Amino acid sequence: MERMRKGKEVQRFAAFAVVVMAASLLIGFRSCRTKICMAKPGIAKEKVHTYKDGFTYQKLTDEVIERIKGKSYKEDADIPLGRLRYLRILYVDFKGNVKSGEMIVNRKIARRTLKVFYRLYQIGYPIQRMRLVDDYGADDEASMAANNTSAFNYRKIAGTDKLSNHSQGLAIDINPKINPYITSKGIAPANSRRYKEREVSKCRGKYKDYMIHKGDEVYKIFKKYGFSWGGNWKHAKDYQHFEYV
Repeated sequence: MERMRKGKEVQRFAAFAVVVMAASLLIGFRSCRTKICMAKPGIAKEKVHTYKDGFTYQKLTDEVIERIKGKSYKEDADIPLGRLRYLRILYVDFKGNVKSGEMIVNRKIARRTLKVFYRLYQIGYPIQRMRLVDDYGADDEASMAANNTSAFNYRKIAGTDKLSNHSQGLAIDINPKINPYITSKGIAPANSRRYKEREVSKCRGKYKDYMIHKGDEVYKIFKKYGFSWGGNWKHAKDYQHFEYV
């Protein structure tokens, strides 16, 4: 009888333990669900669209929005954040290393831009760096001086009151130091004077072989995907600038 009594007690204890464990798991699950439901908006990553490995675009995440607010995305910006896309792009730098860069463009040209830079990557056209202009305080001169390839920046065209197509994320500046903006008033960035001479045999710039010229591979690739080139402008020459309009 004693053995039977002890056996029943063990069974009751085991059953009780199972119930307690099940309840704990249920409470933990509910708690976990509650945390998910109460998570701050934007914590979950936006859906990432892949064109090729290393070439993706997505809506702006909260983290990216925080980086650009008050910098490239001004308080008076009349373009909705939902119209912009964040891109990750593989490129080859001047030392032959493969790097992953970032860029913000209009959603209208997100996939098109990836196609352009995928082709540039395929032919091995080198790019020195590709970071958001916000890493330079959205200062266009500073970004250009660093030879930074970028796109979106809500700003006016230098020396005018007219908004640049960069303000809509429809323009891209590529290797701006070696492909400067030249007008009758001067050259930008200021440290690009050696590249004012566009003839390779006469240019004294270290990276003269990477200057963009009408009819070269870079020009043809951008043109194929619907971009026009600032190097074709009549009253100014913006060799770094490609825009989609």
